[in-house]
Amino acid sequence: MIRSLRSGGVKSLRITAMIPMFALATACSGEPEVNTVAYQITGTGQIASITFMTDGKTSVREENVTPPWTKTFTLPAEGTQQLQLLIQPAGEHELSASIDVNGQPLTSSASAGSDGGGTMSLTGELGS
Repeated sequence: MIRSLRSGGVKSLRITAMIPMFALATACSGEPEVNTVAYQITGTGQIASITFMTDGKTSVREENVTPPWTKTFTLPAEGTQQLQLLIQPAGEHELSASIDVNGQPLTSSASAGSDGGGTMSLTGELGS
């Protein structure tokens, strides 16, 4: 669009571009291309070990952990992946654990004890 403006007897041109706004979507289905997974442990007491799955098949182990503890990672939205979080408390504890997917709870558990025995186990599955 071209407009002619007069200011003090001097003619000047102001060019204004009209640019349409287009929303470009990367995924037409509205489904995410990846899932964001968060393993979380809160509470009190020492944790002897935490074993968790990061890609539906690879287990990672961390030892001598003090809560709070969080691991966040992404998995492809296609296919099926197993999620697993195993917690071995060490002594007296009050723990809560959860697995969240895309900010929504998938599963959770709580445990209290004083002997350090037992294991908290959370499992879930992501599928297309």
